[in-house]
Amino acid sequence: MSKVCSACGIDKPFSEYTKRYDRPVGVRPRCKECQRKVDANIRLTDAGKKKYRKQLWRKSGIEITYEEYKERYEAIEGKCEICDEQFPSLCVDHNHETGEVRGLLCTPCNLAIEHLKESSNIMKKAIEYIENYGGRNV
Repeated sequence: MSKVCSACGIDKPFSEYTKRYDRPVGVRPRCKECQRKVDANIRLTDAGKKKYRKQLWRKSGIEITYEEYKERYEAIEGKCEICDEQFPSLCVDHNHETGEVRGLLCTPCNLAIEHLKESSNIMKKAIEYIENYGGRNV
């Protein structure tokens, strides 16, 4: 079975649409490709950012509201709390056991903490390693 996308007007098979059982034909009116474009544009708006991040944080067990995020972001002037570089948005770093927010970090710094198993001992060893063998900013 197929359906014409309400956005691009192309007749596509149902597999090209996201299922939505409350719709008469059981799929969304726009194909996945067109819906992705719409969703991307919505995420650029303040309301879209709020909704998207709220869903993301809830799934991750992070205890913060969008208003709290914006307040913290503005207080640190959009700078990562580790590397001090400015970014248009930052990750909410949190304790994975309690959900407690620690701070706002850029993606590389947030991933570094995660990959180093959130262990201060491993991080100290990583610092010693770089100081011993050299690196970009030693």
